[in-house]
Amino acid sequence: MRKNRAGQSLLDYVLLFTIVIAALLIMGYYIRNSLSGKYREAADVFGQGEQYIPDTR
Repeated sequence: MRKNRAGQSLLDYVLLFTIVIAALLIMGYYIRNSLSGKYREAADVFGQGEQYIPDTR
């Protein structure tokens, strides 16, 4: 009887570990996309200024 509980406990830990790793991978995907969007937004703000026009006089 004790052996079955140990096996079940191990299975519980493996499932918990798998769920935690999956959640971290999914969060990483969303964080990466969010940061990419923020960098793109910041680059767009800098790119909206006056364009450099060399003085050809």
